[in-house]
Amino acid sequence: MHKISLLLFVMLGFILVPAAMQAQTPLKIGLSKDAATGEFETLAQQIKSEIEALAQARGGVTFRELNAAWQADKVSENLRELLDDPETDIVITLGFLSSDAATRLPSYPKPVIAATLLDRELEGVTLQSDSSTGIANFSYIPSMIRLKTDMRAFYELFAFSHLAVLIPEPLYTNFQPIQQFLNQAGEGFELSFLPVKAGMENVLSEMPATVDAAFVFPMVQNTPAETAALFAELNRRQVPSLAVSGPGDLALGASITFTPQFTLLQMAREVALRVLKVSEGTNLSEIPVSRNGSERTPVVNMESLRQTGKFPVNWQQLENAVLINVEKMPGATLELRQAIALALENNLQGKITDQDLLMAQKDVRLAKANVMPQVEISASAVQLSQNLVEVSMGQRGEFTLSGTASLRQVIWSEAAFGNIAIKKLAAEYEQHANRQTMLDIVSDVSDAYISLLFARNNLQIKNENVYATLQNLELARAKEQSGEGGISDVNRWTTEISISKMELNDAQAGYNAAMYQLNELLNQPIGNTIATSDSAEIDKTIVPDQNILALYFSNPVLTEKYAAFLISEMHSWSPELQQVLTAGEMIDRKKSMQIRQLFVPEVALFGQADQAFIREGTQAIPNLPIPPPPDDITWYLGVKMSIPLWEGGRKRTEVQRTTIEHDKIAWQKDDLLNKIERGLRSNVQLLKASYKELELAQQAARAADDNYRIVQDAYAQGVATVVQLIDAQNVMNRSKYMAASAYYQYILDYIKTERMQGRFGFLTNETEQQEYRNRLFNYLNNEN
Repeated sequence: MHKISLLLFVMLGFILVPAAMQAQTPLKIGLSKDAATGEFETLAQQIKSEIEALAQARGGVTFRELNAAWQADKVSENLRELLDDPETDIVITLGFLSSDAATRLPSYPKPVIAATLLDRELEGVTLQSDSSTGIANFSYIPSMIRLKTDMRAFYELFAFSHLAVLIPEPLYTNFQPIQQFLNQAGEGFELSFLPVKAGMENVLSEMPATVDAAFVFPMVQNTPAETAALFAELNRRQVPSLAVSGPGDLALGASITFTPQFTLLQMAREVALRVLKVSEGTNLSEIPVSRNGSERTPVVNMESLRQTGKFPVNWQQLENAVLINVEKMPGATLELRQAIALALENNLQGKITDQDLLMAQKDVRLAKANVMPQVEISASAVQLSQNLVEVSMGQRGEFTLSGTASLRQVIWSEAAFGNIAIKKLAAEYEQHANRQTMLDIVSDVSDAYISLLFARNNLQIKNENVYATLQNLELARAKEQSGEGGISDVNRWTTEISISKMELNDAQAGYNAAMYQLNELLNQPIGNTIATSDSAEIDKTIVPDQNILALYFSNPVLTEKYAAFLISEMHSWSPELQQVLTAGEMIDRKKSMQIRQLFVPEVALFGQADQAFIREGTQAIPNLPIPPPPDDITWYLGVKMSIPLWEGGRKRTEVQRTTIEHDKIAWQKDDLLNKIERGLRSNVQLLKASYKELELAQQAARAADDNYRIVQDAYAQGVATVVQLIDAQNVMNRSKYMAASAYYQYILDYIKTERMQGRFGFLTNETEQQEYRNRLFNYLNNEN
């Protein structure tokens, strides 16, 4: 009995050991690639990583890679070599040429997976009723690209007359069926095929001038930077572009795509899963290849359309489109400092105030002119009648040509010198008013710029909410079709999409209105578009020391001392306070002038010189000893002194009125100081609140976003209800809005605090900012 057991054990060992050795044999995979650069290399690496992860427990995997270097003959040669290689178990093709060659093989002696088909209709592959290929040892990853369908949809949107098809040169040269395939759908417009070489040298120089739209194939042999340059040039030429690759090319500047987002990682995982099934003994002909046929939702790059100036002839066709870059405007980016500089140069209110200052300066010059020597010369020619000559007793002739020069010089006049002092103070007042206007312009422009950034951010939030609602609507439809959900969920999401689009329209209107307001302040055409930079960095421009604020607001005592410091700075910088102080000085000077006029006389020097150049027809009277008029210069010079004795009490009344004005100005100063101090202290508290709310709002937004993802997954699995998902989405949308609102309110509160202080620190140089910080630290460290 023991011998029989031993014999059975040995026989079982002979059976199991080879099977175990076979189970541990590494899987051998051959990769046939169009090229070894760009996306092919990335996809190959991801496919190898995914397969290695799945095959690790089954003895591992080895790879053999063959590169065709874009040569059609080499593609077929590599594919045949791998099929004939007994060391290769599975063949995977990477690239449009290699995958097309795989679909045209007459038979498949070993498993072949075509990973990158260009277009299923172009390749001519068909599916069985169970969505499998029905071809032994062959399967493929279904392409999301629909060349004919998308080209016709593109034509219906833009009604172009001449379409340029930009296609990589290797595909153009080695994939001839593409041209015939697309020409079949080219009814109504002209087609031009432009091969794109590596590096894209002069690719658009050969494009016909009549081209008004572009159909761009995946630029598989070019870098993202080169592809972005291609789309930038198309936009500059006002040629809208359809990207075959999908939303990834829209990020590089393309105008529109109908191809859904499908990443290389997704493709790699689908390939790896097919490899796993083959290793388990499943034939590729039995594996379904069709994805869930979801609606092809267009994705539109609004930034590109604005740059081209070409928009769809019928926006209704894009009713359910996903819009990206709705907040981005064409043109050079306008930074906050640039906007402030433009406003100070061009703002109409600033120009008006500048003229007021210039007039005040001219008034000073006019007042000084009154105490300067007044010299006047004149000439006269007089023809007298005979009877006037006769009665003039020889002093006047029938014709006289004479000249006169007069001089007047104020030696002392309280009214004149007082007027000069008052006009100087008035000019100083206008300087303060001019500075106040400049500060107001900076504040208004900063407010308008920040409001534009907030409107842009809000528009982006509302657009993302529309996209999220569209996703949930598609999810509800899929659940309704599978029987996991009801039509009520679809109706509810249809309602939500309408509401979210209404909010998006309001956000778009608010964005445009904010742009118009900023253009008004910049004195630019109101309809100009304004491109702004990333709004997430604006706080670093305006608030240079974020950590210092955290120190101020962590301690209530320091918060109050910070407010007190701003009040002390206000006394030196506030133009409103300086205007009141200057007005008080004007009243004081006016009062002293009026008092001095009561007892200080006005003294003036005056004189005149006359010369008769011609005097003809004089008639002397012989019997009268009257000398003839002098022929040389006659002159006189004198000093005049005057003082008013009685003016009905006017002077004293003026002094009394000026005293009343002085008291009024003093009370106005106290009132202004109270209001500014109240405003500064209140605004510091508001700034403290907005600073603390900033982090809270951001935390709430992050938590709401995470919660939305969790609830959305739960809804997809049938665990959460539609009401729970809508509530989670609304909370996410509202928390994003609150986070943006808190961020921009914090910046606006800081700007308002700086304005009330009377200066904007973020506009000063580094030296002045450091001096300001030193004064602040010294003040905070002062226990008194």
